[in-house]
Amino acid sequence: MVEVKAPGKLMLAGEWSVLEVGNPCIVMAVDKYVKAIAEESESSVINAKDLGIENKEAEFDGKELKFKEELSEEEKEKIVMAKNSVEITLRYLQEAGVETKKFNISTHSEITSITLKDGTSAKVGFGSSAAAVVAIISAVLKLHNQDIDSLEAKAKIYKLGCTAHFIGQGKVGSSFDVAASTYGGAIVYKRFDPKWLVEQIESGKQIKEIVEERWEAFEATPIKLPEDFVLNVGFVGYGASTKALVVKMRDFKASDPEKYNEIYASISKVVNELIEAINQSDKEKIKQLLAENRELLKQLAKESGNNLETKELTELIEAANALGAAAKFSGAGAGDCGIAICFDNETAEKVKATWEEKGIYPIAVNIA
Repeated sequence: MVEVKAPGKLMLAGEWSVLEVGNPCIVMAVDKYVKAIAEESESSVINAKDLGIENKEAEFDGKELKFKEELSEEEKEKIVMAKNSVEITLRYLQEAGVETKKFNISTHSEITSITLKDGTSAKVGFGSSAAAVVAIISAVLKLHNQDIDSLEAKAKIYKLGCTAHFIGQGKVGSSFDVAASTYGGAIVYKRFDPKWLVEQIESGKQIKEIVEERWEAFEATPIKLPEDFVLNVGFVGYGASTKALVVKMRDFKASDPEKYNEIYASISKVVNELIEAINQSDKEKIKQLLAENRELLKQLAKESGNNLETKELTELIEAANALGAAAKFSGAGAGDCGIAICFDNETAEKVKATWEEKGIYPIAVNIA
């Protein structure tokens, strides 16, 4: 039996602009994990109780994972990431000349939800699907006695995870969350060229060949945050549909490419300056640049017609800023999480207390 866990993620800076090739973001892995347990068995079975998926028996035919019983449309949607992850990893192993085993794999998430004051629960956007993909792939590789710890192994896990996640999401997304779950810590990330990856997948190339190629434009470089960097995370009580936001953003790109490119380039410039400020541990500059990133995201929201910084997120941000922290929403926006960065615990405690007074849920996380 093998057990592997992969961390969730939070974006520090560069959301949205990272979707365009060449633009960096800074993403942090956080200590909310998805755990995958794989154990040899007489038949292959997938369990993801958090998703309501139990004892789904399947057979791998060398290309595809085929389930023994007919799945409902809802089940197919829930299981797609796990199915893709197992399928792509088994294809890779077979192409690498490894004899594949049958196994029972189950996932357990610490990420999924938070209990609200009214007793209901809401999902927090820590990237549980990406963390599950990374955990499953790592567990399947480890069960087959493959290295999962070296930098070379992590590049392989990222590329397998990226392929599984990218296909599962309908070939959208930058996969910064897959990178955070794979590499851990804080990283500067630049996405792969999506057109290139689609061409590789559709060309009929072996997974092993795709994984071993150099991926155009992809970059994941560790960055060391200042010693006294304090990350505060607040949840506003509801999530958002990223897919709906992406559709509107695509419409904005099509209708006004000049304005779209101008805002994305400005965000990218701020992130590059932020990388420099972090490397120099210039705390005031870090806070100033996070504030600039927030203003550019507000401009992007206005121009695209997406309500990215909602009323509750504005409240979260302004409450933290008034106490001397630097706050912004983290991720796609339109709900979910905001972050506030400061460099002393006293400010952090005041931020949390103020958020609680305003009905915002502080979430205790550390960089993983």
